[in-house]
Amino acid sequence: MPNKRRVLITDCIQSREDLFHALDSVRCDHDAPAPKNLDALADFLVDAHIDRITCANWAMNDEDTGAIQRVLGDIGVHFFR
Repeated sequence: MPNKRRVLITDCIQSREDLFHALDSVRCDHDAPAPKNLDALADFLVDAHIDRITCANWAMNDEDTGAIQRVLGDIGVHFFR
């Protein structure tokens, strides 16, 4: 079983695109492109073996935050902001 990875994002995250761009820097050992939508976000996180995301500067609206939290919850990724 591969090691799980934890991600700390310190950029200000105001939109889905900000989050997708911030995750582009954690690709490391796999060549999947940065996600462009919520389905691709789920695939990206599973492929990268990410099990925890901490965002130090979260400023996204409630609707988009809820959508992202649902995706992360569905794949078992812990989310802290």
